[in-house]
Amino acid sequence: MKLLHVLAPNQPGVLARIAEALAVAGVNIEDFDVESHGAEGILSLTVDKYDESLHILRDLGYRAVTQDTLLIRLDDKPGALAKIALRLKDAGCDLRSMHIVRRAGEFSIVSLVANDNAAAAAVLRDVLIGEPPR
Repeated sequence: MKLLHVLAPNQPGVLARIAEALAVAGVNIEDFDVESHGAEGILSLTVDKYDESLHILRDLGYRAVTQDTLLIRLDDKPGALAKIALRLKDAGCDLRSMHIVRRAGEFSIVSLVANDNAAAAAVLRDVLIGEPPR
């Protein structure tokens, strides 16, 4: 899975402009997170049409950077994320980001990025969703 990070001015209407442009093109936003850092904002999102989204964002004048992520499925209970972080630490993997993408009843889908996604995928193969990176 790929995660898109969009760098944009922290101004009213930016998220609406991006979401509307993606919607018009038939792109489904599956997950998003918005952070503001003074005059700048960072929108992190996953979409169902990755390449098309990159073109749309570029055409709107936004800079987007991408990142390969791993998807894992966890029990939705206290300590589940801590156990994953500890397993990665014990294997020498530096956890760079972790986001809960979806909570569904008794489980959660989590997106994560490590300094070495292939090594992290090997450590987490029992909870990994989809193909590990090569």
